[in-house]
Amino acid sequence: MKRTPLIISHIQRFFYNTSTHSIVRKHQNVNVSFLGTSSSQISLNYCWKCGAERKGSNIFCEKCNVIQVPKEKSNYFKLLEIQETFNVDQKLLKEKFRNFQSYIHPDKFSNSTSEEQNISEEYSSLINKAFSNLLSPLKRAEHLLHLRGESIAEGQTIDEPEFLMKIMELNEEIEEAEHNVDKLKQLDAQNKKQLDKLIKDIDEHFKNGNLEEAKKTIIKFKYFSSINSRINSIFREAGVVD
Repeated sequence: MKRTPLIISHIQRFFYNTSTHSIVRKHQNVNVSFLGTSSSQISLNYCWKCGAERKGSNIFCEKCNVIQVPKEKSNYFKLLEIQETFNVDQKLLKEKFRNFQSYIHPDKFSNSTSEEQNISEEYSSLINKAFSNLLSPLKRAEHLLHLRGESIAEGQTIDEPEFLMKIMELNEEIEEAEHNVDKLKQLDAQNKKQLDKLIKDIDEHFKNGNLEEAKKTIIKFKYFSSINSRINSIFREAGVVD
């Protein structure tokens, strides 16, 4: 197809890229950090303050009741104590998030030691990051890939000229309908249906352990997510309330 090279170049301008950020930060003045690299630090299996053994993943030490550094930092599902699946129970996810923050939010440690305040800040930040990633279908899918040793490279596309042609034509339709609210709403509805279908497909691929198909479908989801963002941007500029 003659237009294929141009298609890829054109579509990549609309490609939604997500970057991976570090989950943790190092406070220069903290002797107990999430990084766990200092040889002077107490093992995460023991309370950093009193040295009592930590038998579970409790937020507070059972002996001295001091806030603890979370044992789990890389698996957001385990951190928030929910099932490791793409089709998450969003109501439960939100309940878990609120429950954690009710205990660890920095405001609750304003009169505590600097160590406790720093742990609270990092713990709360980590919980926020985990919640944000698991709430988003795209980030949740990418996190599941990461946990399975897979990833999608920045800017990675798929070798499906017909699909890329479809995306280019859809973007052209949006451009032509930029001042036609009714047409844009129609395109928006069609795009949302496509996103819903892809979410179901991604869920099936993960259930079946088909990571290659999951990756391809996630890439397609990124394209349609980009289109969704573009339409929403036009709506905002036009003052259209969905």
